[in-house]
Amino acid sequence: MNRIVALFCLVLMTVFVSPVQAQENENNAENTTEKQNNTWRHFENLVTTIDEIEHDLDQARKALVQTEIESERKQAQAEVNRLNQELSSLQLAWEMWATGGVDLELFRTADEKQKFDWKDELESVFEPILVELRRLTERPRKIERLRSDQGHFQQRLSAAEAALGNVISYRSTAPSPELVAAFSALEKRWSKRRDDLQNRLDLINFELDELLSPSTEAEHNSVEALKELFSGRLLNLFLAILAAVTVYGLLWQGNRFYSNRMMRRGTSPSFATRVIHLALLVIGSVLAVFAAMMVFYVRGDWILLGLMIIILVGMALALQRFLPGYMSEAKLLLNIGAVREGERIVYNGLPWKVQALRVYSMLVNPVLTGGTLRLPLSVLSSEVSRPFAQHEPWFPTRENDYVVLADDTFGRVIMQSPETVQLRVLGAITTYSTSGFLDMTPRNLSLDGFSVILRFGIDYQHQAEVTEAIRDTLESYLSTHLKQQRLGNYLQKLTFEFAEAGASSLDFIGIFAFDSAAAESYLQLNRLLQKLAVDACNANGWVIPFSQMTVHLAHDEDNVR
Repeated sequence: MNRIVALFCLVLMTVFVSPVQAQENENNAENTTEKQNNTWRHFENLVTTIDEIEHDLDQARKALVQTEIESERKQAQAEVNRLNQELSSLQLAWEMWATGGVDLELFRTADEKQKFDWKDELESVFEPILVELRRLTERPRKIERLRSDQGHFQQRLSAAEAALGNVISYRSTAPSPELVAAFSALEKRWSKRRDDLQNRLDLINFELDELLSPSTEAEHNSVEALKELFSGRLLNLFLAILAAVTVYGLLWQGNRFYSNRMMRRGTSPSFATRVIHLALLVIGSVLAVFAAMMVFYVRGDWILLGLMIIILVGMALALQRFLPGYMSEAKLLLNIGAVREGERIVYNGLPWKVQALRVYSMLVNPVLTGGTLRLPLSVLSSEVSRPFAQHEPWFPTRENDYVVLADDTFGRVIMQSPETVQLRVLGAITTYSTSGFLDMTPRNLSLDGFSVILRFGIDYQHQAEVTEAIRDTLESYLSTHLKQQRLGNYLQKLTFEFAEAGASSLDFIGIFAFDSAAAESYLQLNRLLQKLAVDACNANGWVIPFSQMTVHLAHDEDNVR
């Protein structure tokens, strides 16, 4: 039973599959036959064309032998040369086609091969570019030439009319028939010259008007030129740029992904990694240029391809000038230059940490708002970095720190960036440039504590006790009463000494060291210490002197007498 079923299935497959297979074989046979017929037809056309060229060449050679006039011989010789070249190219094509595309250069002898001439090769490369440029600029060049000829012939026509007028004037007043006849012949010659110049000028004006006046054909040509531009040159240029950007972008993204992965691991890139990074940048640039050239080559745009080659040659010639700078930047990328990753650099008067060395390197200042800079390698090539210690400050202040500037301005830092620093001074915001702020040598009260200096003097009548008893009493009073105040809890150290004998007072100096938590009350502490000093004097009966001025009078001897 199984055999019967299998046999039945085999019969069905034979019935249904055989016609399909036969149809396919028939179609393939028809395609092969049509292809062969086309091939033979092309062979026949090529052989017929070669025979016709040979016949025309024989006729041209006979005409060259029979011609005796030099100008006609040159034309006949040029025709013979043209037919020879055309016949040689057709015979070469016939042999290559008949032999299946064999390279016939392999079978030429050394004498038959042409010698290499780099001038001819350059000419063959750039000739299409020059022809296309000449075609594109043909109309404006023709208009300019016609305008130049127009001015030239107008000048000649004016001179001819002036000369003809003089001849006519002399002829009309000539005293003898002989002079009249002579002037008449001269008038006839100058009239013909003027008419010729007028005709030439009219022709030039007509051609110029045709070129300058709008016409349907000109508009059609303009539309066609725009279509050709957008569907040809601009499209090719867009595709080339797209190919270059795509190739370079893919390599750049791969390189960036690898670099970011290394940075996430927290390890510094090795020398080999940096070499790979630099190599990928160079390879990406080369492949991007090659991709653009391939687009021009595939699209057959020899103009843009030639211009690109010219640009590349110019860049190669200019490379020797910029090569030292590129070598310096390559050293930076390899982390073997004067600036290295992880080190400290001073740029525009501010310290920065070199976070990453790339084509656009990353500099970071951790205590500044917006403290990140992207700088090209060309800028860093003239800088020098150094290793740094962990305790080195990146900026003298932080946000919300209290500072005192060189002009005794007291305020709180509310914002600091690479460009500006803002302080809140007496409730208002004062803005400084960062460089100007640093020039004011800010004293940071919030960093590690601060000191308030008290200068105070008493009268000379207490001179006997000022260095010992009064100093000790004043120090004890200030210390005791200051600790009774809220701000006294921040007092860390008190030093009170006799300072000097002033012009009108005996002066003391007190140095009060406070914790940084009291920085907000810096001005209040100054006023409080002055108040306590006055209270001490009042409690102990010490006189506070006022500034005195001594006037010395010079006595005049005559007045004394």
